[in-house]
Amino acid sequence: MKAKWLPLAAGIALAAGSVAASAVDFHGYFRSGIQVSGRGGDVFCGGDGTAGHKVGRLGDECDTYAEIALGQELYNKANRQFNIYTRMAYGTPQSDDGHDTQWNDWQAAGSSGNGNAGPWDGGRIAIREFWGNYVTDDYTLWAGKRFYQRKDIHIWDIYTLSTAGYGVGIENINVGVGNMNFAVMKNSTADSASDIYGDTTYRNSYNFDLRWNGIGLGSFGSLDAAVIYGIPMVSKYQEKHATGTFNEDSGVLLTLDHALSVDSLMNHFIVQWGTNGFSDVGAFGSNGTNLYTSGKHIYGVRLVDWGTYDIADFTIGYGLFWGYINHGKHSDGSWSRPNDGWEYSITVRPSYKWTEYTRTTLEAGYSQKKTDHGRWGWFQKNPNHDPDIYKVTLAQEVTPGKGFWQRPAIRFYASYQGGDQFESKVGLKKLGNHNFQWSLGSQIEAWW
Repeated sequence: MKAKWLPLAAGIALAAGSVAASAVDFHGYFRSGIQVSGRGGDVFCGGDGTAGHKVGRLGDECDTYAEIALGQELYNKANRQFNIYTRMAYGTPQSDDGHDTQWNDWQAAGSSGNGNAGPWDGGRIAIREFWGNYVTDDYTLWAGKRFYQRKDIHIWDIYTLSTAGYGVGIENINVGVGNMNFAVMKNSTADSASDIYGDTTYRNSYNFDLRWNGIGLGSFGSLDAAVIYGIPMVSKYQEKHATGTFNEDSGVLLTLDHALSVDSLMNHFIVQWGTNGFSDVGAFGSNGTNLYTSGKHIYGVRLVDWGTYDIADFTIGYGLFWGYINHGKHSDGSWSRPNDGWEYSITVRPSYKWTEYTRTTLEAGYSQKKTDHGRWGWFQKNPNHDPDIYKVTLAQEVTPGKGFWQRPAIRFYASYQGGDQFESKVGLKKLGNHNFQWSLGSQIEAWW
């Protein structure tokens, strides 16, 4: 019976055109490790819980996370291609702060439901991408669920642009100087599972995303420019009854990303400005492309400079962030900073390569934001000053080759964290009213 399927399979392959003979395109990423707190109890990771690793991610990841990306060319004839791409992700927290991890939008708690996840518990597989494209010499047409041209900063594990979701678009249109790209992306938000089937807080939003990438500036590098217009689609009933962030206003987000590569220096300087629903671009933890803030006459500004420098056995990664939000007179507030104000962060990660396979790495970071006495005052010992957070991590790593981006890396580290923002999450509950912790750990991180 099995042999009878062979002619049929061959016929289907011929009818489909030219089937690619190449191997599957296989990419991935994972990290996993073990930590112990010097004060006993749990190890807290994640900065202040809403902003990712604003003082650096090294020694600040208490989870196992992995992505597996597969792609395949299905057709290639007369300079025309059809390709498909998939990405599966898995993650599980390793502490009872699992609900504070940056992947809590899809991670499950432990089997007991209280977040105490063990190594074989509390994880969930997610379909992150399923999309395909049609490629020609002049343009590429695509559709599906994807991470659309994300711009990430590794040292903080954040995205300055992350128009992720369901969409359709046309990209890589050659305009002589760089290329043009246009997409429409959809995101859905529900306050709880009970809202999915038609309560006031279930809402779709659509981003109209126009980008001009690779604008050559000669010896001054290159420039990427993006304009995104977001529209929340809500009913008349929702406009009347919904509250908070589920009744946001439309907004505009402008982004300029200047890239410069000179010898062993790679640097990006990014300027972003967002209005109304995009005003939270002025907050560190915002990915810049979701309609968060409710209200009108609001704007946010973000300035970021980050990069890496490699020379001989020495390498350094760095990131500098400054953001500002002005909520005007009509606002329900921001998810990350209720009142007007600024926020900044500085992180550096120098390394020295002792041998082909060993290096020592130091990461230090400091961040501060304008205080809001109504929100921050309840836990601060000195509520009249602006809350901060800081961290220092020293790691010994085993990794092949030289350079900031060399992986895999197996590392052993000691880390110290402190500050008022740190106290907001763990100081009152676990550390005896202290606003600091120190920890030891080991981690493997790899991508391919």
